[in-house]
Amino acid sequence: MSKTAFYRELVQEINQTVGREAVTTEQLKELVRQAKMIRRAQGLMGLLAFANQLPYRFLTPHEVQMIQRSPRYRELSRRTLQMLVMEGVITPFEANMVRI
Repeated sequence: MSKTAFYRELVQEINQTVGREAVTTEQLKELVRQAKMIRRAQGLMGLLAFANQLPYRFLTPHEVQMIQRSPRYRELSRRTLQMLVMEGVITPFEANMVRI
């Protein structure tokens, strides 16, 4: 699967879960670009702080809760981590640590 198709599917899953167009492919790509810059400048701890704020850039607190309660939550989390590994933002080892 191409990166573009992967992004498109992830965006579609997020938007379907919250019931509106909350995020676009372009926005997701921009977040990855920002994450790479933060990782280089601030390291893993800076990246984690950045990641904790991400959902609230596009989603309301209620929508964040909807995703967390959704049966899709595990899959969305897995795919998001997969995207970050694929883009070189985190290593596979770090992705496994986050999953725990």
